[in-house]
Order: sequence, then C-alpha cells, then structure tokens
Amino acid sequence: MRPPKISTNFVPYTDSGFQVKASVILSSMEGNPYFTNPVPPLDTISQLLAEYTDALQKAASKDIVAVTIKNNIRGVLEHQLARLALYVMYIADDNEAILVSSGYSLTKTPSPQKIDSAGNVMLRSGGNSGQLMAKIEAVKGAKSYLFEITPGSANEDSVWEDYNSSRCTFTFNKLQPGQLYSVRVAALGTGLQKTYSGVFSQWAQ
Repeated sequence: MRPPKISTNFVPYTDSGFQVKASVILSSMEGNPYFTNPVPPLDTISQLLAEYTDALQKAASKDIVAVTIKNNIRGVLEHQLARLALYVMYIADDNEAILVSSGYSLTKTPSPQKIDSAGNVMLRSGGNSGQLMAKIEAVKGAKSYLFEITPGSANEDSVWEDYNSSRCTFTFNKLQPGQLYSVRVAALGTGLQKTYSGVFSQWAQ
C-alpha cells in the first residue's frame, strides 16, 4: 500500500476556494502539538493570506492591475504552502492522522483497474515456415500480454515458453514444421493481476 501523502495541487481551487483552503491549513497548524517549529513560519503564511484576502477583494472589480496583483500573491502563497507541506510530511512520517490534522487534503490513491478475462486465442500460420501467429481481442485494463507456447498437447507437465508483448498479437518464430503446438495468453494488469485465456493448438507449417 502506498504511503499517504498530502496534496499540494491548488490549481483546481477557485480563488475564493483557495482562500478558504489556505485558512483551514493555517488554523489547523496554529497550536497543533505535532508541528512546533513550522517551515516556513506560520507568521509568513498568515501575512500572505491577509495580503491575498485583500487582493482578492480588490480584484472583484475586474481591474487588470488588481487581478494581476491577486494572481501574483496567490502564486507566492501556493509556493509557501507547498514548502510547509514538505515540513508536515517530514514530521508526520507517513502517519495519516498527523497528516490530516494539518488541514491539508490527502492525495487519492488510484484503485487498480480490474482486468477482464482473456478471451479465445486465434492462431494461424505465418508468412514463413516455422511461424505461428497468435492473436486475442484486447483485454480491458490489461497493461501487457504474455504469449506462452509449448510443444504438443498441453498438460500439467507442460513446460511453457513465454514472450511479453505490449500488443495483443504475437508471432512465434523458429518452430518445428509438422509439430503440434499449444498456445495460451495471459493478460497482465496493474499489481499482480493476471488472467489467462484458454489453451488452443495448431500444427506449425
């Protein structure tokens, strides 16, 4: 499981939403027993937040100079909040409760996409002797494919040779003409996800 992290991406916030978020962080950090020596100092954050609040009110007039000043101050405040976040993460040392107490939001851990089952394998001879082309329908959620082949009919004692491919087609080369081969394909997803197709056989030409 990935360690918890706090988000320093303030871009999605509207100007007023950013003001609220910055205020929440400041009030959460003030007097917080976990964070006794913040870097940068909370006085710096407080001063910038006051300047930003004033600039935000003046920018309501849509005056281009006022809007530019507001944007500049927001940029400086975002930068200082990002610096403060580094301090918070250092002190918290992956403790989620301490991270949350700072007023910052945690980043969302993406859930791994569950991959569908691999379907049937389509086999046909290649353009040259000793080639066998294998293909399956693309599997939703698959990151890559593992094409496996073994001589003869497959059984529990079969030894499979595998070939990784980013595509859902693969050509086996240097096979023995006149030999029966069995093929199966595994679709590989995130983490350790793996789903197999059935086993299909064809004679090499």
